Amino acid sequence: MTFAKLQITQKQWRSAGQRLIEMAIAEFLYEEIIQVEHLTEDAFQLTLAECTYQFKAKQYLLGHWLIEEGSVRESRDLENPAWNLHQFIAAFSKQAEVKPFTKAYLIKEMNNTWLAEAHVFDENRFTSHAVLTEPHHRIEGMLRGHPWLIMSKGRMGFGYDDYLSSAPELSPNVKVLWLAVHQDLAEFRSTSDWQAGELYQHEFDQEELLKFREKMQALALNPENYYLIPVHAWQWHQWIVPTYSNEIVDRRIVELDIGQDDYVPMQSIRTLCNTTNSQRHYIKLPVSIFNTAVYRGLPSNRNLAAPAVTGWLKNILKNDTDLEKTGVVFLGEVATLTIQQPCYDQIDGAPYQFKELFGCLWRESVDPYLKQGQQVFSQAGLLHRDIQGQSILDVLIQASGLSPLAWLKKFVEVSVTPLLICLYKYGLAFSPHGENTMLIHENGVPKAMVLKDFIDDVNLVDEDFPELGDLPEEGRILLRHSALELSHFIFTGLFMVHYRYICNVFLQDYPQHSELEFWQTVSNVIAEFHEQHPELAERIAKFTMFRNEYDKICLNRVRLFTTSYNDEAERPVPVFLDPIANPVSPNTLKNWESLNKTQSSPIQTSAKRQTELN
Repeated sequence: MTFAKLQITQKQWRSAGQRLIEMAIAEFLYEEIIQVEHLTEDAFQLTLAECTYQFKAKQYLLGHWLIEEGSVRESRDLENPAWNLHQFIAAFSKQAEVKPFTKAYLIKEMNNTWLAEAHVFDENRFTSHAVLTEPHHRIEGMLRGHPWLIMSKGRMGFGYDDYLSSAPELSPNVKVLWLAVHQDLAEFRSTSDWQAGELYQHEFDQEELLKFREKMQALALNPENYYLIPVHAWQWHQWIVPTYSNEIVDRRIVELDIGQDDYVPMQSIRTLCNTTNSQRHYIKLPVSIFNTAVYRGLPSNRNLAAPAVTGWLKNILKNDTDLEKTGVVFLGEVATLTIQQPCYDQIDGAPYQFKELFGCLWRESVDPYLKQGQQVFSQAGLLHRDIQGQSILDVLIQASGLSPLAWLKKFVEVSVTPLLICLYKYGLAFSPHGENTMLIHENGVPKAMVLKDFIDDVNLVDEDFPELGDLPEEGRILLRHSALELSHFIFTGLFMVHYRYICNVFLQDYPQHSELEFWQTVSNVIAEFHEQHPELAERIAKFTMFRNEYDKICLNRVRLFTTSYNDEAERPVPVFLDPIANPVSPNTLKNWESLNKTQSSPIQTSAKRQTELN
């Protein structure tokens, strides 16, 4: 028996603890879970039970915070940056009256996050310049994970050996086990282009397919009665073997062999990118660990609907000239296999993780969509700084030859415009945060956005738009919302989950610019789109992207105070607080401009900027 030895140093451990304390303070302040005392212009004090912390920070007009790196000091050691995350979480939990049950699991999840974060401080990792040369899956391995949830790499259910073999930030070489599953247990769905035969011809070399067929025939089984499906090693050991032993011994599920192709996990951990042949599909597999907000299974009802929804979305893109002109790419979920569970499927109200154990979704690879000279990477990378402090954002802007604001405008145009077309024309919203989108660029210049994760995150307006008339029956599973609620997906899924963090990076790298300029650039792109499409005036008014306020959504509060770590039948829902200012509203921007002129604030135009204006 082998044991996985700890592969971090004390320096990495303490650096990770420091970073997570800074992140926790910023996010807990944003979600109004803690309050601080203002000491001087940029100095604050936070009192948590028996611990007191002092730090330097900026609060932006949008309400979020930037904690100065290395500035957090605990009162008993003012000489060194605070790094003891255990001490911080214990004191915070007591102050915030987190229940003991939740506190225990929170510490466990934060321990996992802390350990994973420490691995990111390896000095041998890629620098941010890799975004200009490396394939997207290598960039994926550089990233830290979700910026909002402090327990961003909790991965409850993984042991340390599982972490080393499966965590995306380590870019491990992953193999999958291929099974043959009898058609009585499985339901295959696909778009018209990818029937099972064509799919397997694309995903395997002929020799490997022949080997699988010969193994089935040697067992006196007819290969034509079975589907081929990959499984993740963790899921196989933890769930498939004990749950489906009856089907395995009856040879309704047959172990074939470890596949020849190599894969690497992407940010979602359960989606694997084929590195042996980049033209082959990504595979999304259930890995039923508890990570960020939910168990990472594969919901059967949504898996069944995915190819039909993909076909519908692809048809919209094909027939909409305006949408095509944006260059947006829809990464199709072109085929799925959904496997029945004879026991758990019959239990009404069972925790949802028991209904998401076994299946596969094949998603298109982005590589066939790239033109000569183009690169692509997850938009989550726009928040990344390497260990030397260099941001990917700055690397792209420098490479592009554009000014910072000109680059930002181009980025917003390629990212926001297709979202507005989908919203206004079709009453259709994605969840376009950094992990769900990619950016295609040429030498740093933004060229197009890639959208993915349709079946989990596509939502529709709850009105009878004529443009939704051809929605397939399978699309009835998509959630419907009022127009005001639907536009919230852009505000929350884009502005709050993604752009507020890009804003932080942008202002750190380019202090000659202001928060006002950042959001004014985004607002201008939206306003220009409105002006160019007077035929959409009624829909633009209906969705009111420029309204003054939006509800404030919180995610950390869900874990700390509402759903906690309860194993429930439905996935958790966010917590809503009082509305906050809409950063792209002309009224908000006008108010911010007035405030900027009358008082000192984090967005006040710098002396350098004043010189430029003069």
